Amino acid sequence: MFRSMLKRSFLSIRRKLGRTIILTLIFFMMANLVLAAITIKTAVAAQMSYAKSTLGGTVTVQADMDAIREAQKEEMENGGDRKEMFKNMVRPTVDVETANKIAEYSEYVKDYSYEISSSANSAELEVVESESGGDMGGGPGGFGRRDMESSEDTTLDSDITIYGINAYAYISGVQNESMTIKDGTYFDEDSNDKVMVSYEFAELNELEVGEKFKIKNVYTEKEIELEVVGIYDSSEERASANAIYMNIDTAAKFLSNVGYNDGKFNVNNVNYYMINSEKAEEFVERVNADFPELSENNLKIAVDTSEYDAMSSSIESVGSFATTILIIVIVAAIIIVTLIVTINVKDRRYEMGVLLSLGAHKRNIVGQIATELVIVGTIGFVLASISGTFLAKSMGQSILESQIAASSQQSERNFGRPGAQMGGNMNASEMPSDNSEKSSSGNMKQRIMANQKTDIKLDINATPMDFLLLFVTGYAVIVFALIMPSVNILRYQPKEILAGKE
Repeated sequence: MFRSMLKRSFLSIRRKLGRTIILTLIFFMMANLVLAAITIKTAVAAQMSYAKSTLGGTVTVQADMDAIREAQKEEMENGGDRKEMFKNMVRPTVDVETANKIAEYSEYVKDYSYEISSSANSAELEVVESESGGDMGGGPGGFGRRDMESSEDTTLDSDITIYGINAYAYISGVQNESMTIKDGTYFDEDSNDKVMVSYEFAELNELEVGEKFKIKNVYTEKEIELEVVGIYDSSEERASANAIYMNIDTAAKFLSNVGYNDGKFNVNNVNYYMINSEKAEEFVERVNADFPELSENNLKIAVDTSEYDAMSSSIESVGSFATTILIIVIVAAIIIVTLIVTINVKDRRYEMGVLLSLGAHKRNIVGQIATELVIVGTIGFVLASISGTFLAKSMGQSILESQIAASSQQSERNFGRPGAQMGGNMNASEMPSDNSEKSSSGNMKQRIMANQKTDIKLDINATPMDFLLLFVTGYAVIVFALIMPSVNILRYQPKEILAGKE
């Protein structure tokens, strides 16, 4: 009986060639859109997972201004001098020991950065004079004089600015690409007494990479010998040519004895870069619970996931659009195939009446219709497997570009200038391998790469699972499309059908 049913199915497909072509085209178009939607959703899921691991968000330790102002308010209510209070106000900072302990939460923290700044005297070296007759103050790293030891006398004579940071890649000038290494290399956490000087400072003092020089601590007058490992260039307008960059341990040598406090000095701009942005709030709760002294010292933990949120919003829109397409296509395909099969069943009532009168079971009739649809559908699905990926790439990138354009326009309206909205952009094809992360220079390389801007591109390529989902979805559409026609077939009585035909 099965062979007979299969034979009748093939004969029906050949005999009704026009109907077969129409059904094949319908299944082909449906399958193309379904495969495109499934492939886009797979690419979106992969990109979102990658984004969470690379743009996990930033947690910053910063002054709790609300708590500080509340304390000021209480002081004024108790008769405190308003002018003196504001004059002596100091924003709290984090001691380096606490900052390092928080960074040890490796299940949350991918990397971290903090900085200190101080001053030095040039001793026998010459300094670069600005047009105004002195050093311009702000360095290319953007630390600024405000980060100096606020409790110390910053009116001491000094002509060199000291900037210490635990990672070269997190200097703001490096991040915004205004600062580049002209000669030599960068320093790292272990590069004690090794520094980077500006091109102008090096030229003026005839310093080369590998040479050593001495400068003085302005508080203790102690001479400290440093080695030039890199010569940098900065394109920032207000960059100080007398700014010297080094790691934290080296910069700490230029603090006062009080500021150094036997190695318990304070650091500024403490940032922790999360492995996964979804765990940022959990990390904050852990830190608040384990380090209550932060809130006692008017410090708070602030979460910034804006970079991940801005990047993910565009990609999530693509995924949502793909889901909408998938639902619409499936529903439309079920309706269209149902109508075609229903019409086909009505046209073949007499044929079915004859088969039923010859002893064929109604389930065999339904099976024959289903077999015809499966054969035609499989042809359409196979053809769509070839062209669907190309459609997916075109659709996905087109939707993504429109979302990015809309996001940029919204950013302009919100901030008054293009590109103001943050959003680290990544290409899924540039995902780092496990081996690259374990290389000896991987830590610094990852830091530098993490701050580079690339285009958002979805890696849209159909996987075996995508093809499997296509066929499963396609056959599910056939099953649902057969429900209504099958009900009609099961109601047929051969005697009534043949009598109606006569």
